[in-house]
Amino acid sequence: MSNTTHPNVDKKLFTAESVIGLKNPEKSFPLNNDVGVLKWRLQTTDEALIPLTINCWPSESGTGCDVNIEYELQEENLELNDVVITIPVPSGVGAPVIGDLDGEYKHDSRRNLLEWCLPVIDSNNKSGSLEFSIAGQPNDFFPVNVSFVSKRSYCDIQVAKVTHVDGDNSARFSSETSFVVDKYEIL
Repeated sequence: MSNTTHPNVDKKLFTAESVIGLKNPEKSFPLNNDVGVLKWRLQTTDEALIPLTINCWPSESGTGCDVNIEYELQEENLELNDVVITIPVPSGVGAPVIGDLDGEYKHDSRRNLLEWCLPVIDSNNKSGSLEFSIAGQPNDFFPVNVSFVSKRSYCDIQVAKVTHVDGDNSARFSSETSFVVDKYEIL
């Protein structure tokens, strides 16, 4: 885990007290502008830290493949919205035959994709599965891509309060949290 503060932010103050303040207190943060002041990054090979696990099991049948794909929410305090799990499917073999399904699906025949759509995944809906059959080989169904948005961050960093630099008087503020997927791929 690493964090980086903007060069104008007092790094010692942040390290000691988790307070984001400018090195030069005579200056102010720009108003009405989005300014990145802290970057937080977690880099690991520990799969236990994946917020949502996806297992895709294609097995050959007499006419092609039966595919069973399932998800499980690992971080139960998260609520993931607009989840789309995208599975590539072979072209020119028709639409997949859908079996058991949690949520909804869309078959995009132009892009040869099956999109498994789940409006919400949370602690009440933490696992689910999709089964389908289609002509093809097991390797045809990878890579699986996942996208979602969340109003709660993975690391749960929050702004506790905002104070004026010349005292401990609190200032009114609002905050907006957004956790989005950059690249989430199962190979």
